[in-house]
Amino acid sequence: MGYGYYQRRQQRPRVDNDAKQELLNRIETVAGRGVTILSDWERNFLQSLRDSASRYGRMTERQHDVFARIENKTDPAQIKARNMWSDNFTSEMRTKLVFAARYYKANPPYFGDAADRILANDNYMPSEKLYRKMVENKYVQRAMENSAATPKYEVGSMVTVRNSQSVREYKTIKARGLNAIVLAVDEKVNNATKGSRKVTILPVGAAEAIITEERWLKPCRS
Repeated sequence: MGYGYYQRRQQRPRVDNDAKQELLNRIETVAGRGVTILSDWERNFLQSLRDSASRYGRMTERQHDVFARIENKTDPAQIKARNMWSDNFTSEMRTKLVFAARYYKANPPYFGDAADRILANDNYMPSEKLYRKMVENKYVQRAMENSAATPKYEVGSMVTVRNSQSVREYKTIKARGLNAIVLAVDEKVNNATKGSRKVTILPVGAAEAIITEERWLKPCRS
């Protein structure tokens, strides 16, 4: 038995009018709640979604994902939580956030876009979720501890470059076992590795200073 065009053609699913109206009501509710907090793009998206829902009575998977984020953004409970987060955001938390942003800029590729926004705008307010992800992980916490620690060597002191295979940096390898004078010590540390504070030294007899790290030096005993 043959199949004609009309038999082969897929039929469009019937629209459930009750479900369509429920969807339209949700969209209208979100649009009403978000008058002052939604971006132009989000408002335009809701208008487009409204038109699509009126015609088809449903959303695509992608539309649903975007709509769910906007719906959550306009939820009164979420707005209250965000306001509480903003009201309780202290200068100390801002300092930690900026430290974390500088850490990620020095150690890409994670949180690069967020770090740019934080460093470009002193008033940028991250979500609580983003803040905790950026600041409270073990790597940034270790870097903060390293930065807060008292430098091991003072400017003008004598040190010896460790004669060890653990020394990795090329110019430092060439100075292994040599005594040197400390010329500068970085105040800040953007590394989670213990002993990673940068130190500028001039090896005895050398014409050029090198930048190394505390972990590759030891006090000069001679």
